[in-house]
Amino acid sequence: MGLFDFSFRFDFWFDGLPASPRDDGSVRACVLRTGRGERALVQSITVSPTSGVHGDSWINHPHSAPGNQVALINWHVIQSLAKGDAQRAAMSGDNLQVDLDLSEDNLPVGTRLFVGTAILRVSELDHRPCLAFFQRFGAAGAKKVARANRRGLRGRGLLCSVEKAGEIRVGDSLRAERPVVPMLARAAASPGH
Repeated sequence: MGLFDFSFRFDFWFDGLPASPRDDGSVRACVLRTGRGERALVQSITVSPTSGVHGDSWINHPHSAPGNQVALINWHVIQSLAKGDAQRAAMSGDNLQVDLDLSEDNLPVGTRLFVGTAILRVSELDHRPCLAFFQRFGAAGAKKVARANRRGLRGRGLLCSVEKAGEIRVGDSLRAERPVVPMLARAAASPGH
């Protein structure tokens, strides 16, 4: 008896979420990971290239790396998974809950995000649901975001490095500046070449 992949059914969930802006979004919540499994909703966070998110426990985590200093998740995704409960949504462990299209198509690796007085850069590192995410949002929640990841929609969100230190506040605008693709690379990637 063969195994069948029915994960396509989660496409309806993701596609049914409200659409987020592609260029100019906003910060809806800021979260600090204050300790093992503990999260604090705060009005602002401070970020820097050397320390990531100040006061966040991730800096001491064994998987901490320059490319994963700041974690972002789409506001509509996490609100759906947390059923609108702000404290439960904070348990995802993402520092910023944002109303912005986080898909690979919209924010390719290297995209600069101007938010508050800081500049973040989209990392090449994948943001995947971990065991803690599975435990907090259930198998269905983890499968939903994993399926969206496989479709290039970054359901679990994305990871960034800090390019310029600054402060990020709830309500700040979030503007994307995508990397410039050289003309030769665009021609090679276009159909028929």
